[in-house]
Amino acid sequence: MQNERRIQTENRIRELRESLNELEAQLERIDAQEQQAQHREIDRLDDYINAVDTRFNSLQLFWNSLKVEWLKTKP
Repeated sequence: MQNERRIQTENRIRELRESLNELEAQLERIDAQEQQAQHREIDRLDDYINAVDTRFNSLQLFWNSLKVEWLKTKP
């Protein structure tokens, strides 16, 4: 009777370990997916910042050329 109970307990421990290993593997996959998602968002943010920077530089260039033209026409 005790031997049967011991076998049941060992089986239950084995099942719990397998379940725990499976959950840990799922957590690792989720972590990896979240890191990839964060990297993609950072890349998008870099692209957006570059676009804003380019527009700002274009606006500065335009403003400076407009100012030069305006000063040329001023008596």
